This record gives sequence, structure tokens and C-alpha cells, in this order.
Amino acid sequence: MRPNRLASLLLLAPLRGCLADAVDPVHVDPNTGLFVDTSGRTRVFHGVNAVYKVPPYLPQTGKFDPELSLVDKDMLDLRKWGFNVVQLGVMWPGVEPSRGQIDEGYLNNVSAMAVDLAKYGHYTLVDLHQDLGSRRFCGEGFPEHYVDAMFENKNSYVSKARGFPFPQRGDHLEIDQSTGYPTIKSCLQKGFAQYYFTSQVGALWKEFYEPGTDINLGFSRYWKAVAGQLKDEPHIIGYELINEPSAYCLDGSAFSCIKVPGQLFGNAVEGKYLTPLYQTAAKVIRDTGATQPIFYEPTVPPKVFADAFPQKAVDGDNTVLAYHIYCASNNNNPADRLACNKVQDIYFNEFDNYLHDNKGVGGFLTEFGSVGGVDWQMSRLRRLLSARDKLFQSWAYWQFKSYNDFTSSDPEEPFYDGDTVETTKLKTLSRTYARAIGGVPSKMFFNHMTGEFDLDFEGTVTSEPTEIYLNEDLHYPNGHEVTWGPDQGCFTQRKVDEVNYLLFDLQEQCKGKTVTISIRKKAAQVLV
Repeated sequence: MRPNRLASLLLLAPLRGCLADAVDPVHVDPNTGLFVDTSGRTRVFHGVNAVYKVPPYLPQTGKFDPELSLVDKDMLDLRKWGFNVVQLGVMWPGVEPSRGQIDEGYLNNVSAMAVDLAKYGHYTLVDLHQDLGSRRFCGEGFPEHYVDAMFENKNSYVSKARGFPFPQRGDHLEIDQSTGYPTIKSCLQKGFAQYYFTSQVGALWKEFYEPGTDINLGFSRYWKAVAGQLKDEPHIIGYELINEPSAYCLDGSAFSCIKVPGQLFGNAVEGKYLTPLYQTAAKVIRDTGATQPIFYEPTVPPKVFADAFPQKAVDGDNTVLAYHIYCASNNNNPADRLACNKVQDIYFNEFDNYLHDNKGVGGFLTEFGSVGGVDWQMSRLRRLLSARDKLFQSWAYWQFKSYNDFTSSDPEEPFYDGDTVETTKLKTLSRTYARAIGGVPSKMFFNHMTGEFDLDFEGTVTSEPTEIYLNEDLHYPNGHEVTWGPDQGCFTQRKVDEVNYLLFDLQEQCKGKTVTISIRKKAAQVLV
């Protein structure tokens, strides 16, 4: 039985005593591309990924676990750390375990987890997650019954392609005789990402992109089921159509596997394959009655001389470009630091130019990070997040916990080291920011070293407060001071019982003006 929406919203009442309705429905403003709630406030989201790629395809509930759970303690911690969105993996094999059969129990569990998150003020971004598509190829994501059928069909692209892992060497791959799949241990020896450059993986993606194939039709079936389940839930911020679609080896030949430079310079795959795929999926979602934003991704490689897509990839309003930014290297030397900055800049050009040319499309950094907690890695994240603050872009770190993940690039990426939260990582991600802004923002700036924070916006909303998060323990251990302008009569600061949150009501006389809110760290007192 689907969770009762009214009951779930009533459960939020204890939090509403501290903050305004944290799960007010949001949409993408068709003029600015910013997230806006029903009162007209601009919303900014900081959060984490929680993707469980193997059965049961959802994080553990019931009791807290530093590697596997997403329970009340986790949700309360995330709130305390300033996060307000979780990108939740809603895995296709969990939704459709056998051909054409939808697992309603799994979808009910998804709904229940999203309701639980909303109790703590967290939105849920639904993510159809995949990496390489199939366990046959050292990955996951697509239901194996579709892949099995391709191997049985001698006319499929997969059957016609050279066997995995051609043209890569596969002498390190040990086959599990009980499943016929490479063992996870042998897959991890070289890392999963290299296998995108193989003929059968490319052929699998060609089959997926081809209109009318079984797996292509299954993709629409997935979204009809998921959106149909969640369409009435205000705490669902949107649907991310597919994680990291591939551009490589799509002809299934060795020649197509060496055409990588073309993907670095152009967006032909986005125009030829992804745009039709996304248009079809978006129509399926909208036909269910779901009105939440639709998120869509370009292919993974950074495009040096091209935007993310040659045109708007999904028609209509309320759409979001979902994008990922990872560095080229996790080494700490001058050459790698320079390379990382350059790769970030290339990504900025690709995504920001597309958003500039498509004003009504939102932008959301749905994956980044996958790093340990050492400071030089954190400095790269701080550079990235400061650049996103300038454009009021939302983000979700990859990822919160390990969740038995076997296709991630760094085993130290979770928040936890054993049972202990990595403080350096938390301090980087638990930034001061405006979660809800009573108007149209023009500046948001945070200095990690000094705690300095500045917010400028045209004040338009007096019915609901501007909300600012700050981590007092990590960034303001001696307290903080707040000023606002252009005069002290512009805002009234609310008293709230919850630590780390500040609420400001815009006064009517400052409506239509450019107003500012600034926070500064108090110096430690010197005893004499």
C-alpha cells in the first residue's frame, strides 16, 4: 500500500516549529533556471548520493550501520550537517526483476524511504543508476534478463560484437562458474571505467538507445512505474533519467572503440541518441501526471569545444541538466593539481555555456567527489563548490556510505572511516549557504578558511523566511555575527531552537531592493 501522503506530511510538524516547510514542492523557474518553491523563494540544495547497487537495492533500514544504513540517525545527522537532498538509487533490477513484471513492494519501500527522509527536511532525487550496465561486464544497472536475451538472440548488437573485454586484455578476469560473470575481485583489479571501451559494452548501449528494442521499451516501462508511484509526493525533487550514459564503442567494433577523441570535441551522441531517448522518457513521465522536474545527463567525457547538448534535450519547462565533475587524478603534485583545475574548467565551460544558452533549464551537480579526506583532496572540492556557489547550483556528493559498492573509484569516498566520521571531509562539505532565498539572488560567497559568508538578492518574498545554514562547531567555534542591509530595518531575525540554522524575515519596506546578509566569525576571547 502506498504511504499516505497526508500522514507523511503531518509527521513533519515537529520540524516546522524550527524551519519553514522544508519539503514545499519546488519547480524550475522558466526564466532563470533556478529552483523555486511555492512562496517564490529560490532554493539551493546540498546533499549526498545513497545508491545501493546490489540486492536489496536500497540502503539498510532498522538499525544504524556506518557502511549500509539510511535510518533516522543518518537522516538527522545529514540535517545537522546542512544537507537537504538525497540522490537515491532506484535500481532498475529492483523495479523490474523479471521481464514486464513490476515489483510493487520495492516501489513501496522507495516511497517509504522518501517519506522518512522528508520528516527530516530532505528532498529525494530519484536516480536510475548504472555503471557499464551489466555484471557480465564488471558493472551493474540494467536487469540481467534483458542482457541474457541479447546473448540468446544471434541478431542482437551484443551477440554480433566481439566478446568481452575486446579490444582490452582480459587475462586477469576470473569467471565465477556459478554465474558466468567475472568475479568482483578480478573486476576491481583494473577498475570498472576502462570497460566502457569494449565492444560488447558499446553494443549493449547501442541496443539500449535503439527505439523499439526490448531494453529500450523496458526503460519507458521503468519510468512509467516509478513516476506513477511518486507523482503525488512533494518531497520528490525530480527524476534523473539515466546515470552516466555511454558514448563509446557504439558500433560494437574495434574501430568504434578508438574514436574516443571525437567524444571529447563534440556532442553528436547527445544529439543522435540521448535526445530522442530523453524526449520519449519525459513524455512517459508526464503522461503519468508527474509534474516534478526531469533531470537529464550528457555522456561522461568532458567536451573541450562543445556544450553538453547541441539543443535543449527535453521539451517543456521544469527540466534540469544533471552533470558530474571529477578530477583527472587523485595524486598530489603540481602537474596533477594543474590537470585537475584544467579538467574542472573544461567541465564548467561545457555545462555553464549550455545553461547560459538555455535559460529556463536548471543545473544540478549530481555527482562529484569520490575522494578520501586528506586536505589536498578537499582543496579541489572547495574550488569546485565555490564555483558552483557563484551560479547558485545545487549538488550531491558521491557518496554518503559504501553500500557494498563495487564500481566506485575510491574506497575512501564515504563519510565514515570505520565508525568515525571524517571531520576534514565533513568540514569541506558542510558549508555555509542559503537554503532558501526570499527573492532572486545575485551573490553567494563562502570562504572556508575565514567563515566569511555574503548573500545578495533582490528581496521579493515576505511571507516566508530566508534560511541560512552554518555549521557552528566546524566553522564558527567562538560564535558568529550577522549583519544585513541596506539598513537594519530590512530583516527581522527569527528565534529558532535548532542549532546551525538562521531565519530572516524580509520587511515590506525593503521589498524590491537589493538586500544583503553577511556572517562573520567571532574571534576567540583572550584571557588576561
